[in-house]
Amino acid sequence: MAEDPIRRIRNIGVIAHIDAGKTTLTERILFYTGKIHRMGEVHEGTTEMDWMDQERERGITITAAATTVAWRDHAINIIDTPGHVDFTAEVERSLRVLDGAIVLFSGIEGVESQSEAVWRQADRYRVPRLAFVNKLDRVGSDFARAVDDMVEKLGATALPLVIPWRDGEGRLLGMVDLVRWRALRWDPEDQGRTVHALPIPEALLSEAEVWRERLLESLAEVSDPVAERYLAGEVPSLPELLAAIRRATIERLWVPVLGGTALGNIGIQPVLDAVVDFLPSPDEAPPVHGYTLDGQEVTRRPTPDDPFLALVFKVASDPYAERLLYTRIYAGRVAEGEVVLNATTGRKVRLVRLFRLHANHRERLEGAEAGDIVGAIASGPVLTGETLTYPSHPLVLERIAFPEPVVFLAVEPRSERDEGPLREALARIAQEDPTFQVRDDEATGQLLVGGMGELQLEVQLRRVREEFGVPHRVGQPIVAYRETLRRPIEVEEEWDQPVGGRGQYARVVLRFEPLPRGAGFEFQAAVPPDVLPSPFVEAVRQGVEGGLGASPVGGFPVTDLRAILHGGRYDPAASSEVAFEACGTHALRRALLEGGVFLLEPIAEGDIITPTEYLGEVVSDLGRRRGQIQSVHNRGVVEVIRCAIPLGETFGYTTQLRSLTQGRAVHTLRVTRYDVVPEDIARAVLRSRGYDG
Repeated sequence: MAEDPIRRIRNIGVIAHIDAGKTTLTERILFYTGKIHRMGEVHEGTTEMDWMDQERERGITITAAATTVAWRDHAINIIDTPGHVDFTAEVERSLRVLDGAIVLFSGIEGVESQSEAVWRQADRYRVPRLAFVNKLDRVGSDFARAVDDMVEKLGATALPLVIPWRDGEGRLLGMVDLVRWRALRWDPEDQGRTVHALPIPEALLSEAEVWRERLLESLAEVSDPVAERYLAGEVPSLPELLAAIRRATIERLWVPVLGGTALGNIGIQPVLDAVVDFLPSPDEAPPVHGYTLDGQEVTRRPTPDDPFLALVFKVASDPYAERLLYTRIYAGRVAEGEVVLNATTGRKVRLVRLFRLHANHRERLEGAEAGDIVGAIASGPVLTGETLTYPSHPLVLERIAFPEPVVFLAVEPRSERDEGPLREALARIAQEDPTFQVRDDEATGQLLVGGMGELQLEVQLRRVREEFGVPHRVGQPIVAYRETLRRPIEVEEEWDQPVGGRGQYARVVLRFEPLPRGAGFEFQAAVPPDVLPSPFVEAVRQGVEGGLGASPVGGFPVTDLRAILHGGRYDPAASSEVAFEACGTHALRRALLEGGVFLLEPIAEGDIITPTEYLGEVVSDLGRRRGQIQSVHNRGVVEVIRCAIPLGETFGYTTQLRSLTQGRAVHTLRVTRYDVVPEDIARAVLRSRGYDG
């Protein structure tokens, strides 16, 4: 019986901390699989996957790029994701549609803060993964320390499948394959295409035996055939070992660890073998759950025989059409030109074109089916996170959740006639990037764009100038402050006003309480239906929730608040839901004005990696920026400072850090929480917005 074609598909992502070598690894994969005939380099700006001009100039990945390669008669769909914290949404939406991932760690820095962030994202989506310890050719690199880091900082159960093979002076010669029990050496004459399998050198044999013993012990815990052989003192067969590693990986019991140097062309082919051998095919991933239009949960199997179901996980501007939809097909099959239902909006669209993607190139497809990741052009609007299905079998998949912006910039057109094109360009970008928001500031009347950091906003606004051809001016960065109630307070609010020519009456008694940081908003109804019917209770909730968008004290969104409705009165002749909604909003405003507020600011946490000789200057500068140092670890010639710093103090920090350390230090700070702003700074912020606080 022939093997099902879906078994020969792997949908994987390459994720990591910035500068760990993701794009370099992906370039090598493209080269060794014959997808490209010359390896591009990040430092030369010639990489295939970083195709945007800005990516090549900056030497970083900005947008997740997709490609498909062939290895050992398998099709591997790869998404190369950004490592910079400002583009975390690209990682989030990619992980949502992947069946497996390769996570890179630097052999020098080990597990860094952004590595932890992407690892937790992969945990959230239950993605099986392989680890690759990169840069093992660099001075100070340590494979064993990186493995220990994974265990200690990530809680991962690491399963090393290789160890480095070095000469007497510590230079990396190749890797020892602990599974197939051989030494591997890559031929530098053909850029590592040829891999020589050799006996393990005598000098390395005892160390390799210790690592091999650990591997067998671990596999004996999850595989009966391996356990039987191991306990009998026999060597398990290669198929038995591969089957045990595969099961442990797919069930997320262990994380196989490989290693090498992507830039030095060592260790890449074993990664491709591991993707085929250990990561799941689409039909081995958990079934996908969706909801019918009446809210019932339904499971779809990843097979072409089930009704068509797909998720649009990314929308990109396309030079030849309005928008290109990056689409993961979970079930069924679809042909070019077919009409499908956007189940999220209820509108039908025609799939005008289907493509196999390779960075910014594409190959036309007549159709696609379960397990595929393809590009599509639709006849109508489809946004990130929306579900495509057959009209006869509507099903909605859960949308992807994205974080709220933490920094804003004021943008204004150069001339009056540019205002329309500017708003249109910003709206187009906001449709592509769910963390990029556009709004008008009620307090200042300015047009604001918001995002996850300065770099993201700089990149997108440059697109407005260059891609959309709209000139504009940009103001200074503005922190996305929030407000919360200072103390518990009870408010009795009455609404008795004519609306639409007739009297409207409502009365509520609400208690408002501050909640811990990050708790959001809670509403509790502690009033019996005979006192207030449920439609009026729901209207009060909507009124309070509607008022959270802008506080009367500083105009910022309100958070970390509980509202308890425990009293009220209605008039059967004069009360309406509109009146109770207005009453709820007014009650919230009174509570904030009378109870007082705390201003909250976003706090960025992460690592600063600096050469040891500059540690004093970096620490002093952090102190001036209200930074808090959580720990300092020595890693050979560098110090890793884990710290927390208010986001408002990080504007321009990249330039300052380079200046302090002659360009040799880097940081990865990302917003993780909100905290109370000191009183003097809070007063200054409110005054700057025209509030006297």
